[in-house]
Amino acid sequence: MSTTEDTVPDGLMPADVLASSTPVAVYGFARAKAGKEQELEDAIRAIIPSVRAEQGYEQYSVHTTKEQPGAFAFYERWSSGPDIARHVQQPHMQDYFGKLADLVEGDLEAEWLWPLRD
Repeated sequence: MSTTEDTVPDGLMPADVLASSTPVAVYGFARAKAGKEQELEDAIRAIIPSVRAEQGYEQYSVHTTKEQPGAFAFYERWSSGPDIARHVQQPHMQDYFGKLADLVEGDLEAEWLWPLRD
């Protein structure tokens, strides 16, 4: 996983997401390196309360499965692009991103989602 100077993973957020004035959501997936499953889970659990207290937070859910220990699926929804941009710059997120290279196998996967309009 490559990172920028501020430790946010490169290419994590496309420009159209950052510019959005409407809600944005992301489905993400990460798999822990062998032997790092609990350490990754602990790092994820540590940021959840802080994330849920942030401006623009609408939903932040993390799931795992008994069949694949160390596999984590994330669903986040933010009120706007600037809200999620501010989110990744928070000190708790900078610390979290800084740990991921040692904990995550491969790159983080992210699929950006847009709400359907009537």
